[in-house]
Parts: sequence; C-alpha cells; structure tokens
Amino acid sequence: MLIVGGGIAGLLTAWKLKDESIIVFDRKRELGKKCTGIISYNTFSKLGISSEFIDSYFKKIIFHYSNISFEVRTNIVRLNRLKLEKYLEENLKVKKSTDVKIENNNKLLANNEKYEGKIIDASGWKGKAKWIKAIEYLTEPIESDSIEVFFDHRNPAGFGWIVPLSYGTLVGSLSYYDPKLFIPKVNKRIIDIHGGSIPRAKPVYKYGIGDTLGLIKIFTGGGIFSIGEMLETIPKLVYENDNSLHLSKFNKLKNEINKQFRLTTIIEKTWRVVLPLAFRLLKDKTLSVNEEFDFHSLLFRTRL
Repeated sequence: MLIVGGGIAGLLTAWKLKDESIIVFDRKRELGKKCTGIISYNTFSKLGISSEFIDSYFKKIIFHYSNISFEVRTNIVRLNRLKLEKYLEENLKVKKSTDVKIENNNKLLANNEKYEGKIIDASGWKGKAKWIKAIEYLTEPIESDSIEVFFDHRNPAGFGWIVPLSYGTLVGSLSYYDPKLFIPKVNKRIIDIHGGSIPRAKPVYKYGIGDTLGLIKIFTGGGIFSIGEMLETIPKLVYENDNSLHLSKFNKLKNEINKQFRLTTIIEKTWRVVLPLAFRLLKDKTLSVNEEFDFHSLLFRTRL
C-alpha cells in the first residue's frame, strides 16, 4: 500500500489501515502543519485518534461586525494538528524529501525508484481554484473561553478570528487581499507566525483523500471534516477493491461543497449589502448549531 502525501489526510489513512507494509511519501523535509484546527466534536470522533490531541473544547463562538454581535452555541474542539502529525510520523513508515510521480493506480516513481502497490493520493489540491490568503499569529494567552470571529465590509468573504488556548492565543485572518489588514487586535506578545494560501475549489473524484479531492469548506477553508467522513471508506477501497462507498460519500460531500461554492460566490458579490443585513437580523441573538458547523450551506439556508 502506497500513500502519496504526508499531511494529515495521508497520515490518518495509514494509521487507520494499520498495515506495517504501508509507505507514506512526502516531498517535504519536515512534516507537521500549523493551522487553526477548529472542527466539530463530531468530526473529531470520526478521526479515530486520542483526545490527547485536543487542545481546547469550546461551546460558544461570538460573531462581530462593526458594533453588532451575536452568539452561536455549539460543540467544537481545537485539534493540535502539528502534534498529531508529528506523532503519526513517528509511528508510521514515512519517506520524506521524496519527489513522487504517480504513473497509474498501482505504480509510482519516488526519486526515480519504482514502487508497486495500491496507491491512495493524499497529495493536496492541484487543480484550478480561487486562492485566498491566510495568516495566523500565536500570541501570549488571553483570559477567555470563547472563540471570536470578526467581519469587515472591506474584506469580502473573509474574516478574522481569536482562538484562546491554555498556552497561547491564535489570532488570524483570511482575505483575497492582504490578510494582515484584518487581523483582530490583541495586546499580547507574538510568539510565532504562520500562514499560506487556501484553495476555494470545485471537487474532482479520484482514488484519494483530503484536499486532493477538493472537499475543502469554501468559506473557512477547513478540510479536516471531509477527511473524517472519507476515512471510513478507505478499508473497503483498499482491501476489497470496491469504491462504491468511497464514491457515494464523495458525491454527498461534493454536493455540499458545490452549494458552499455557489453561496460564497453570491456573498462575495453582495458583501457590502449582505453583511450588515445579516448582522442586523441576528443582532444579540443566540443560535444553536451542531451539524451546521461542518455543513455551512445548511447554516446559511436555515439561519439567514
């Protein structure tokens, strides 16, 4: 069994299959990605990992625009993705700094060396997409038990956030422009900075898992929820050579992502009108959100 991609999708796939013959290939010299890692507890439970990789539990998100706010009550966690990926790397067979070329579903070249076996692609998104930039600071801790999200009429379909943790605070933003302009103000010392670009893409089916399928939440850029959904399909795909469950689950998630794509496109074009209108409708309200945290189109349709 060969897995191309040593990010969270590829490593969790190897971990789930629990086969010592599996090899994970990755082009990077060091594995482990820093990210915000906010997911529903339901999604976390599908990953099949220990709760030691949860940094914090949250029951409330406060949304802000101008001087208006509202609350969402939910059940979410902060997954320490860096810690998880480092742990999985140490307990799996991983070949790093490897340039891989997939020749077909059962053969690849890794640094010009031939390998044969069933291949799962977890190498990330490579197709067309609208790319949005993200930046995040880790600062000194603040006293809070709630996540806060900030919107700005100058930042169409983007937002900023503050996520309090026991050892620090994640402060960041998403934007098509310069995300630094929309980072919320926190008067704490910056310890670390990380970031990158996130694709807003339309899904494409293949023998794979994770971002390579394009199953990335359009508005927030989260991909872990789709990994949790697709993990259960992998054993049947690998050991029974049956892709029916894998394809069925993909199509369900594809429909959701495509709905998110259409909604986000509309929101981008009408941002200066929709944003204040939505907040006026929701001002000072408290919403209860469970499944909708991962399925954003349902949130938009039922709440707005």
